[in-house]
Amino acid sequence: MKITAKLNLGNSEYVFEVDERDEMDALHKAIVLTNPKTKCDSCANTDTTAFRFDTNKDKEGNTYNSVLCRKCGAKSPLGRYKTGGYFWKPFEKFIKTNPGTSNVPTQKQPEKPAFAQDGFSSDWA
Repeated sequence: MKITAKLNLGNSEYVFEVDERDEMDALHKAIVLTNPKTKCDSCANTDTTAFRFDTNKDKEGNTYNSVLCRKCGAKSPLGRYKTGGYFWKPFEKFIKTNPGTSNVPTQKQPEKPAFAQDGFSSDWA
């Protein structure tokens, strides 16, 4: 079965052509690809113009596809079931690692509590 499906995401229109022998597999791929998550789990953004597709390939040649929230930078990766089929994972932000280290995540400095911002506490740098 051959299916052509369209999706408007961000400022782009995507046209997917799915050609599978099994009708259910064709429908599954078309439905999943044209229905990415459009509510960011990280910042609650629902503005469909603030999302776009993103893709990258690692050194081993694996391709990763995701939807990127332009508002906060979180990504919703396209997952693959071991038994076949696809799904959109929840949005999550990735922490960049320090170069030249053993991939230790960068530490965000804690914010000063409200009482420490008035200049009366010297415990916070």
